[in-house]
Amino acid sequence: MQMSYLTDKARNFWDDEAGTAVIETAIIFPMLMTTLVAMSVYFNAFRVKSVNLKAAYTISDMASRVVPILTPEFVDGLGTMYQFLSGSSNPTWIRLTLVRFKDNDPAITSDDQYIIEYSYGTNGQPGHTNATLVDIKDKIPKMVDGDTTYVMETHMRFIPMFNIGLNEYDLDHVIMTRPRSVPACWQTCIN
Repeated sequence: MQMSYLTDKARNFWDDEAGTAVIETAIIFPMLMTTLVAMSVYFNAFRVKSVNLKAAYTISDMASRVVPILTPEFVDGLGTMYQFLSGSSNPTWIRLTLVRFKDNDPAITSDDQYIIEYSYGTNGQPGHTNATLVDIKDKIPKMVDGDTTYVMETHMRFIPMFNIGLNEYDLDHVIMTRPRSVPACWQTCIN
């Protein structure tokens, strides 16, 4: 009789479902919240990357439409516009460089030259020189002799909202845009 009594109590305890919803909620809720936070952080990272690239193309297109004189103030304005369009609360910078292609001999590709007409960076970023242009030279397309292109470089630091294993990273873009008017010139060509 004693064994039957214990077996009945054990069976009743096993079959009793009162309170299981609370236990299941206590187990599942933290996992559900962690998943939702992780999804929102990753979604935001992809959104910021997309918005940043669109902002970079927008200001590059704006620079290509200037007829035909660019000034440091205009580039600083593009930097302000980029900061606004990217929606970044972190410091950003841009660098606008006008590059002219010189092809000394069309039969020899090793003598091709990219010559900087001017270069200006915002927020303390230095402009390019012929020595530093080597860093991005492989991204500049080969052009017709004497042709020019704008090289727009943008930089923004992405910092995730929550620490879920996604590290901070830089969003850097290098965009080439051909001037839409007569060959553009820097402010020195006014004289």
